[in-house]
Amino acid sequence: MTPEEILDGLKQTFGEALSETEVKGTEVRLTCTAEHGRDVCRHLREAGFEYLNCLSGVDWTTHIEVVYDLSSLEHPNKAHVRVRVDRDHPSLPTVSDLWPAANWHERECYDLFGVRFDGHPDHRRILLPEDWVGYPLRKDYVDERLVPYTDYGMEERVAKTEAAKGVAKDAKTPAVAPPKPAPPAS
Repeated sequence: MTPEEILDGLKQTFGEALSETEVKGTEVRLTCTAEHGRDVCRHLREAGFEYLNCLSGVDWTTHIEVVYDLSSLEHPNKAHVRVRVDRDHPSLPTVSDLWPAANWHERECYDLFGVRFDGHPDHRRILLPEDWVGYPLRKDYVDERLVPYTDYGMEERVAKTEAAKGVAKDAKTPAVAPPKPAPPAS
């Protein structure tokens, strides 16, 4: 089956749920709604995309996308599927039953972007401790533990270190003239 035939089949089945569709070389690229994300993935799995290369997240500030990169091991075809989810309550059905490798990928996406995968067999953090607050790869993430370095007195420490090295504050030049070299021995 050619990538064009695969995309045509997806368009016939899912219609308005798909957007930004294109074929680039042997790769089918598309964006779909969260309501149809799992069904599109299942359709592609049944069409021979038996390998999940990667499942990741992207924060576009206005929304979050879960990205599925799929391959066929029998044919040179690939698929790049972007599923838009609500930023405030990001949730999708799991695809770990379609591709077992999705198990850890979904946990990582949850851990770093906060996307919940309904029906996941082991939905817990994988990279960060369970008590971690927030999702570090979101653009609005703020870690309260990281405060400006001035709060730790770093400016004063840097100034003292530079003074000890003889570096002037206004420029990276010595604050005092360097010692003159000793005259050559006669």
